[in-house]
Amino acid sequence: MAPQRGGTMKLSDVQQVLLPLWRGRSLRERAVLAALAALLLVLAGYGLLWQPAAANSARLQQELPQLRTELARMQAMAAELAASRSRTKAVVPEGAGLQAALQQSLRDQGLSGQKLALRADGRITLEWHDAPFSSMADWLDQARQKWRVRVVEAHVERTLHPGDVNGHLVLRGGE
Repeated sequence: MAPQRGGTMKLSDVQQVLLPLWRGRSLRERAVLAALAALLLVLAGYGLLWQPAAANSARLQQELPQLRTELARMQAMAAELAASRSRTKAVVPEGAGLQAALQQSLRDQGLSGQKLALRADGRITLEWHDAPFSSMADWLDQARQKWRVRVVEAHVERTLHPGDVNGHLVLRGGE
């Protein structure tokens, strides 16, 4: 019997080879072969299905208390974060208070040459000249996180010094 193209055999080819072998065996040999096939099937089922499932089940039973502890810790952290966010909403300054807080944070970051002005509509105008862009971007990110400041308008242009920029921002805060 030769394999067909692609090296595959048809079921009928397999039957043509195995059926005469099976029929040539005595009843006792057939019973032994059937018992061995059943034993192999049981061993394969145990090795491929039952044993891995039982091992993973035992491992999960051991890890379950730790996972429950981690879940409780995460839920407590989420509750703490929610409480922290609600407390933060009440402390965000507005208007002149926000302007003073932003001015102080600029000084704390060594960016004291900037000009902050409070507009009539409650927005704050920030102008700077020859300041490092990375420092201004870091400061703006901190202000956004701490006081929820949003940029309403922005104009930034590079200067002759690499990394330094001139800029004009209109900020809205406390929202």
